[in-house]
Amino acid sequence: MKNTDPKDGRQKKGKGMPMKETEAQPPSPTDPVPAPEVDPIPPPAPPARPAEPPSPIKIEGRDDQTVSIFKKPVAEAVSAKKVSSIKRFISNKRNIFVAVIILVVIAVLFKMTSNIQQVLLKKKSPDVKKMVSFEEEAAPVKALKIRRMDFKDTLPCIGNIKGFKEIDLKFQTAGMIESFNFEDGEKIQEGDIIASLIQKDALLKLKYAETEITKNQKLFDVGAISQLKLDQAKLEYESAKSELDKTNIYAMQNGLLGMRTIDVGSYVTPADRVGAFVTIDKVYADYNIIEKDAPKIALGQKVDVFVDAYPNKAFSGVLDRISPIIEGRSKTQAVKVEVENKDGVLKPGMFTRALIYTYEKKDALVIPTSGMKKKEADYFVYVVHKEEARPEAAADEKKTKEKKKGAGFLGLFGMKKAISSEEAAPESKEKAAEFGTLEIRKVTLGYMTQDLVEIADGLKEDEVIVIEAQEEFKDKQRVELMEVQEGII
Repeated sequence: MKNTDPKDGRQKKGKGMPMKETEAQPPSPTDPVPAPEVDPIPPPAPPARPAEPPSPIKIEGRDDQTVSIFKKPVAEAVSAKKVSSIKRFISNKRNIFVAVIILVVIAVLFKMTSNIQQVLLKKKSPDVKKMVSFEEEAAPVKALKIRRMDFKDTLPCIGNIKGFKEIDLKFQTAGMIESFNFEDGEKIQEGDIIASLIQKDALLKLKYAETEITKNQKLFDVGAISQLKLDQAKLEYESAKSELDKTNIYAMQNGLLGMRTIDVGSYVTPADRVGAFVTIDKVYADYNIIEKDAPKIALGQKVDVFVDAYPNKAFSGVLDRISPIIEGRSKTQAVKVEVENKDGVLKPGMFTRALIYTYEKKDALVIPTSGMKKKEADYFVYVVHKEEARPEAAADEKKTKEKKKGAGFLGLFGMKKAISSEEAAPESKEKAAEFGTLEIRKVTLGYMTQDLVEIADGLKEDEVIVIEAQEEFKDKQRVELMEVQEGII
């Protein structure tokens, strides 16, 4: 039987329980025997009961209806649970972020350590070191392989078509117009009378002069007058005949009547223009050349003429006339281009564009002006002598390009994505880089344009030169050929 305290229901220490050790003393016969002390044993804790929601309170006056007054505590409990889960999620996220940072730091340290080991342990031959140093110093350039070509230079200009001959029609004496014998645009033959004035007075003078000659001739035959008197009568006759001729306008050659400016019945003087006579079997194209381009033109140069009425057709002409003076205000030089016009399709007054061929040469060595340099009075170019491709140089160049391309987050720490052999195959087929050594060579120039220049001496076909050089290079400097252009396009 267990000893139990009647007050608190706990068991008392009894036999069989450990006793405290005390010093052995002889028991007194008169002392009562004390009861042994027993340590109290706590009762087991009762199981935790789930929190019971408060019982609903009934409100009087309503049958079978209860109002729940514990909705707010339940909502607060749910909200507290959500906040607790969010805090746990944030705490876990921070832990993950800290772990990632630690891994990154470890990777950086490992990479630095491996690089130091490679530098310390890896031995390179002097040739390789020298080659790598040259690779770093090679400047990238764009080059051109020289080819022979037909070199042409043209000078564009604009102007107007004019008749080969355009003559203003005017009477040599004053009078009233009696007739026009041709209509506008009608063909005229040489010697035809185009227009006439009223000739009554001129005919009377001619009639009188004829009478005087006849009379003086008879008197001279009988010896009544001298030879001088007879000659004077003949001169008066010729003068009257000339006055009659002045009342007519004659065609000097075959051509066309232009537009009439005065009608029949109008009074005109020698200063009045009554029309125009033109010839269009040949026509002139008139142009004005600016002062800067004047040295380029010369008589006999070939010209292609274009008009808007026939946009797909070029009319061939020849530079026929060049004015000897430069106009004061416009600072231009007038030129005339003779063009055949047998079909009569080119009309005087048409607007025209032309290309004057100022220079032509076949099989010329031509380079862009960007590939030429000038120093004092001399011109020179950078000639490239190609080197044989070396596997070590190509491999180092390829590694350098790969490092430049790996600019991503993983590339900074040396982490490379594993690729399959099929993906790596295109890279192996890439063309190896080409290198060369420069030679500064003096050249003699021929004809020069704004974009191109002919090389008269100093270069040969198939040689490679640097074009678009943005900096000054030294002789025997090593360069990398980024692009080699085949001839001028």
